[in-house]
Amino acid sequence: MTRAVHRRMLPLLFMASVLLTGCWDRVEIDQRGFVVGVGIDEPDKKEGEKQDTSIQDNDKQSQDNQSASSKQTFKVVYQIVMPAGLSTNKSDGGSGGDKAYFNMSVEENAMATSMAKLSQRLSRAPFFEHLKVIIISESIARKPQKFAEAIDFFLRESQMRRSTRVMVTRDKAANILNTHPPDQKLPAQYLEELSDNTKESSRILPESRIGDVHEFLLKHKSFAIQGVKNGSPNYSTVTEAAVFNGASNQLVGFLNNKETAGLNFMEGHIKGGQIKFTFEDRLGVFSIERASRKLDCTFGRDNLPSFIFHIEVEGSVDEVFHAPDTLKEPAISAMETGVQKEIVKLMESTANKLQHEFNCDVMGLREYLFHNHYRWFKQHENQWEEEGKLFSTRPVQMDVKVSIRRSGNINLTED
Repeated sequence: MTRAVHRRMLPLLFMASVLLTGCWDRVEIDQRGFVVGVGIDEPDKKEGEKQDTSIQDNDKQSQDNQSASSKQTFKVVYQIVMPAGLSTNKSDGGSGGDKAYFNMSVEENAMATSMAKLSQRLSRAPFFEHLKVIIISESIARKPQKFAEAIDFFLRESQMRRSTRVMVTRDKAANILNTHPPDQKLPAQYLEELSDNTKESSRILPESRIGDVHEFLLKHKSFAIQGVKNGSPNYSTVTEAAVFNGASNQLVGFLNNKETAGLNFMEGHIKGGQIKFTFEDRLGVFSIERASRKLDCTFGRDNLPSFIFHIEVEGSVDEVFHAPDTLKEPAISAMETGVQKEIVKLMESTANKLQHEFNCDVMGLREYLFHNHYRWFKQHENQWEEEGKLFSTRPVQMDVKVSIRRSGNINLTED
């Protein structure tokens, strides 16, 4: 070949080499171990573990340091997909089909090394891009900094999605990952979909994404995330809220389902749901269609703020026992008052617990002061929750207005 031909071929060879190197790290899909759920518990206590008291003082200190670094502080349960089970029409191996998942537990003192140990046991390389939920037990979350340590690996992992859900449970996380409803093949997928049912219930906190949790941790801001309870092997519930202190990044307690509804009203997260109310010794059910929230504050002579939540709710009456004529104005007004009192009760119960029991501002007061009264906030920032505990002493009022747009297809029921 002539030199001219060589010169023409060189660019083509260079482009081919660049294009061919694009698949150097390719892994076939059947060689991946898809991890869809992770549960983090404390390791099981083993009986008969005793310390050797015959060690000399100089040697004992070095051994303590070594044992502290090798102590297994996490029991991690990984839920891994079995593709053959997903392709069948059966949801459970016991009903004639292949099981769609299996759980494998590893005990380690760091999440990264637990994943490495998992790799030693799996025939397929662990793959986290499809991770749906991370369940952390109360025993881990209540220890200072342990919650942040538990999710640090997942925040740094390049495969991880920022939309992965994070939940806290009073139970063992392993038990939650064993919840297997008949209509779902994967417990992790069931939990992810369950966390999205905020339009159907006012008692479910908005989904807690790992990206949002990371932001809370960086800002040292108190926050609340979804709490999950194991009702039975066939279902779990997410009608609790786990409250974390922003200074220590540790769990301080839970809000029950009613208090969680109150927090949703105060944060403006209501998308739907029902409210049971009473009026004139009758029981009714109000369905929420629209809800809006506005927060205001005023400063007194002591230069300290007082807050008032303005809540406007619209909806319809789904059910009334032994109702009077619901088309008449007195009956409508009485029902609106009944719903209004119930919402105020929910919000006051939540505010009382957050201020006087937890001293954690997850109601949005801190954010309001930061955006609307920045100078005052910077002067009193350290006194808000930590030192002066101003948050726990500030008056919070509830102004709720309820409008019933529809009372149903009938106006009377048999009394």
